[in-house]
Amino acid sequence: MTEGNPVDQLILSGLDLWLKVGCTEEERAFAQRVEMDVTLHLPLSDAGWGDNLLATVDYAEACALLKKTLEPKTFKLAEAVAEQTADLLLTKYKLTSVTVLVKKRALPGLTYAAVQIQRS
Repeated sequence: MTEGNPVDQLILSGLDLWLKVGCTEEERAFAQRVEMDVTLHLPLSDAGWGDNLLATVDYAEACALLKKTLEPKTFKLAEAVAEQTADLLLTKYKLTSVTVLVKKRALPGLTYAAVQIQRS
């Protein structure tokens, strides 16, 4: 296995999740669309040079895992969504770090409110 570039990234952009998230019971009563961008930091040279799926993260599997795990839950804060996402991905895959951006349409006239974290 060759050493990967420390800035290697696999980016999952615009993942739509339907989550019960909000500070009030009214907000959490129904699932609402939350958009997530996830950047997985891991060495990608072996995957690239060997054309080997086993040397990277199957993004379809990662997206399905996030939907299956997060959508049944209820959250008060987008921060909790981000933390649980990072923990889930770091536990499941061999990542050096992960960046999670959670975007929620929060108020009329506001495109979205967002939380971004990076964990390793």
